[in-house]
Amino acid sequence: MTFERLATLSDTVKTTFQPAFIFLVFPDKVQHFPARNWTTAQFHAALEERLGKNYTFQVWEGMVIALSNQTDVIAVLPKFREITELRLKKIGDS
Repeated sequence: MTFERLATLSDTVKTTFQPAFIFLVFPDKVQHFPARNWTTAQFHAALEERLGKNYTFQVWEGMVIALSNQTDVIAVLPKFREITELRLKKIGDS
């Protein structure tokens, strides 16, 4: 279901995916908020606030996305191309 919902996004929406933002894809809308110069820990805090503690990562069209069973929101993180960019830093980042 996740990739199917993302596949329905228009090209216009997809072209707005810029590294300085986090995009939240709801079933009926897409929102974004700034994440310029954030540390990895700040990304994780924002994801936990919006998705809950038990989110997971996948890669979609060369961007990391975050998912949770607790919500129907998908977070798109254009700044990150590989999951390891977030996982490795999660432990030691402040």
